[in-house]
Amino acid sequence: MRSEIRFAGVGGQGNILAGEWVALAAHNMGLNALQSPTYTAQVRGGPTTVDVLIDKEPLGYPRLTSIDFFLCLAQGAWKLFATQLRDDTVVVVDPNLVKNVGQGPQMVYPIPIIQITKQAVEKPVFTSAVSLGIFCRLTNVIPRDNMIHTIEQNAPAGTVEKNLLAFNTGWESVEGVIPVPRNELSVQNA
Repeated sequence: MRSEIRFAGVGGQGNILAGEWVALAAHNMGLNALQSPTYTAQVRGGPTTVDVLIDKEPLGYPRLTSIDFFLCLAQGAWKLFATQLRDDTVVVVDPNLVKNVGQGPQMVYPIPIIQITKQAVEKPVFTSAVSLGIFCRLTNVIPRDNMIHTIEQNAPAGTVEKNLLAFNTGWESVEGVIPVPRNELSVQNA
């Protein structure tokens, strides 16, 4: 059971925190996990990504080779980090921020994550928790209860309630979203 997960966007969107919490949740479940963030020279506002590897077996090679889940919140990050996608990779993009996904066989979930975060909790700082709700709903990697427990144990003091609201909002935001073939999404946004 090897899972390869990538969250990408720009610095300040909470992608690195989302990856950290996924890895912590996996550790709490007794799995082997590691997360590896990548920053460009411009940390805040520059493209960032975090790769998370999870496996029951020891992790001998700490790099992604075949991504299972990819969530992207910025066009520049898509351009840099939309690599190593399998034909069946679960891809999530914020269609207000990622308009050109190019050609490929993947199905894409267009979910306006930043807008959803601002409406639900009024502060974009909780985007990481919204992204985690989406991740848990679309994959079987980390069960919902395990992620909620990880958020409760690791959210900064005074933010647990809002992080859980954001997580549940992300979970619910997937309801009714129909994935679009990647080739068609690029045409729609052209």
